[in-house]
Amino acid sequence: MAAKEVGPLAGSVHVALGVPRDFDSSDDLLIDRRYWVASYNQGWLVPNWVGWQLIASDLGMAARQDDFRADTTLPPGVRQVKATDYRGSGYDRGHMCPSADRTATVEANSATFLMTNMEPQLHALNGGPWQDLEAFERQLALAGKRVQIVAGGLFEGATATIGPGIAVPTASFKVIVVLDPDQLAAAVTVSTTVYAAVMPNAASVAGTKWTQYIVSVDEVERRSGYDLLREVADDVETIIEARVATPP
Repeated sequence: MAAKEVGPLAGSVHVALGVPRDFDSSDDLLIDRRYWVASYNQGWLVPNWVGWQLIASDLGMAARQDDFRADTTLPPGVRQVKATDYRGSGYDRGHMCPSADRTATVEANSATFLMTNMEPQLHALNGGPWQDLEAFERQLALAGKRVQIVAGGLFEGATATIGPGIAVPTASFKVIVVLDPDQLAAAVTVSTTVYAAVMPNAASVAGTKWTQYIVSVDEVERRSGYDLLREVADDVETIIEARVATPP
């Protein structure tokens, strides 16, 4: 079995399959915003990753709040990205945990508009295959599944920035583990469905389908540097992370 999780996010339902880790923890400010958790990169001013659980009860009738705002609960000395810092950049304020995944209450929806949940995405991505994959994860939840999700950006090669130094990812990744409502990490088997995708942050994704970007979890780990699904039994983890899911 994998080692028992310890640390500030231990026990959070949003990282029930393990807190992603890499070899350099100095740029991993772990934050818990109740409706999602994240590793925030203080140098890049974007999350390294955001994790959340999605079930049917997270979905309701609350309207999209659109109250993009600085995360004022960051520790002293950590720059707070403002809602206006993306202005004129040509990039959307791209949600990692989507607004539409948190519609049970106004409070839950509003929490997704903290800037610590955003990364710069071209609209071709944010309003295209990335949005379609978000819709798919909600379909899974509405079908009665408990969905464990982690998403973030990839920063490969020279890193462009916008505004006060906000790093622009070259691609966005997402990993979705599909569980039954009562399943925990110990219940994950080699038959558990896992979707992983890497989508270029490029105009060329316009008009494409999210299923074109399915990869293995191993590929996400190789390119991000993060070890995912760390609470899953090692022998199971090895198999499900190497597999490329069949498009639904």
